Amino acid sequence: MMLGTLSGLIEALLQPLSWVLMGLLGILVTSVWAGRRRTALTALVLAGALWGVGSTPLSAWLLDGLERPYVAGSRQAPQADAVVMLGGSHVYSGATLLPFNLGDAGDRPLAALELMRQGRAPVLVLGGAGYEWGNQRRPDSELLEVWIRGWRLPAGRVVLLAPSRDTRDEAVQVAALVRSNGWRRVLLVSSGFHLRRGEAALRKAGVPDVYAVGAEFTRTDRSGAREPWGFFPENERFRQFSQWMHEQLGWWYYRWKGWA
Repeated sequence: MMLGTLSGLIEALLQPLSWVLMGLLGILVTSVWAGRRRTALTALVLAGALWGVGSTPLSAWLLDGLERPYVAGSRQAPQADAVVMLGGSHVYSGATLLPFNLGDAGDRPLAALELMRQGRAPVLVLGGAGYEWGNQRRPDSELLEVWIRGWRLPAGRVVLLAPSRDTRDEAVQVAALVRSNGWRRVLLVSSGFHLRRGEAALRKAGVPDVYAVGAEFTRTDRSGAREPWGFFPENERFRQFSQWMHEQLGWWYYRWKGWA
């Protein structure tokens, strides 16, 4: 136990964010000692913000607010006309056995394929950005199709969306497919914290019935475990805060543009 605690302390001290926090605390102490109130106040505010985001459960609480509405429903997906997976799960790689590297959203294709394995829909729609191949810009969803076909995974009919700049682009393309094929319901697969914006974008684009399925739950799906408090800031908590901030800004931007 002591060895583990010591190892954790050493690892925390090696993090650049810990150096920044200790530096700010050092500036705070020396500024108070020298009577430089403005400098001391600035250091206190910055240290407090760094500690508040990186050392407390704040990021977990914020993400939980985005994810929790979709937890139970993600285990009870109904029958639909198509499974729609939003992009962002991978990037092209010319150096690995498979032609892509999975990123933080790598659970999305697994969840989408599990829905297809369960027979929830006959069509799998894959969204995503693009990658450069010669003088062409190709949809990175075709990289997943190579893997799906090579492993003979249960995917039904696969439809690849054109390279998209954002979720709005994907939503417009999905709505066009819904109209041309006479679909009524689609199962939308994305990260739990992204489902609110993705679902709203599809509905606004003209998809009549969207059922959201979370492929990953960053904070909510932790079997009731409580997020601990700490002293030294953690990179992972800043990554979670960045995810929440990205979704909040994206949500308000989409609302302003009339896309959600």
